[in-house]
Amino acid sequence: MLAYAAAVTFPHENVQYYVNEIAIRFSHRRLYQGSAMIALIEAALFTILLIRRLKEQPARRSVIACWVLTIALIFGTWRLLTANNVELVHYPQYVLEGAALLALTLSPIESIAWILIFGGLDECYQYWDLMGGKHVPYDFNDIYMDLLGGAAGVLIGMAFFRCERREPSLGDWRQILRRPGVIAVLSITLFGILLAISGVMLLYEDKANLHYWFALSRDKPPEYWFINPLFGPYRFHTLSPVEGPVLIFFTLWVYTILERRVRVVAK
Repeated sequence: MLAYAAAVTFPHENVQYYVNEIAIRFSHRRLYQGSAMIALIEAALFTILLIRRLKEQPARRSVIACWVLTIALIFGTWRLLTANNVELVHYPQYVLEGAALLALTLSPIESIAWILIFGGLDECYQYWDLMGGKHVPYDFNDIYMDLLGGAAGVLIGMAFFRCERREPSLGDWRQILRRPGVIAVLSITLFGILLAISGVMLLYEDKANLHYWFALSRDKPPEYWFINPLFGPYRFHTLSPVEGPVLIFFTLWVYTILERRVRVVAK
């Protein structure tokens, strides 16, 4: 898993090349079928591991409920926001990072917040370097998949610590907002809003405007739901620069329930 995560995170060009070679030799259909089969096997193995490790945990119901929610969100994202099954690689890509961050922070929401930042930086590299100048959007779809993969890793990591039940209180929000990862995410968001208000950042590229620094998208999809034969066989939706952040923040808010109901304690 560690070798896999490193391989698909850094040299994107090499990964894309080998995936394309597999498609040429075995056909795209078998590539997509194989990707789906691997994802299902991983989901089953991680679920078994999670349930076995949580068997004696006081807060096992909350953790398992969040695991079921995460699997449901992954299924919904696969169905609505992905062009082909190869994009399922995003989820295991961030599982180890999520588990490692939980070990460092003992905080589910802070770990997920850092995953969001790492996924955003990954997409920055693709948007401005690998895809520089091409008519593509800053891919919030991929960031959202990275976020869910990291959340799955956080939940798996929780199974290796002691998870105690706790009663939610209003004071929890003060602690959550003081988490370094959460502060970093909110700061980036505030900075982005200020850039947009000042006009130096646009949501969509405008070649007639010579007074902005960059745009979050160099392309507008032809319609809300569409099929791109170059990407894959599925009809999907590309999250806009507004929809992406809104969906991400809503999901982060949902995972604060886990933070407020479960205390992670190092054994």
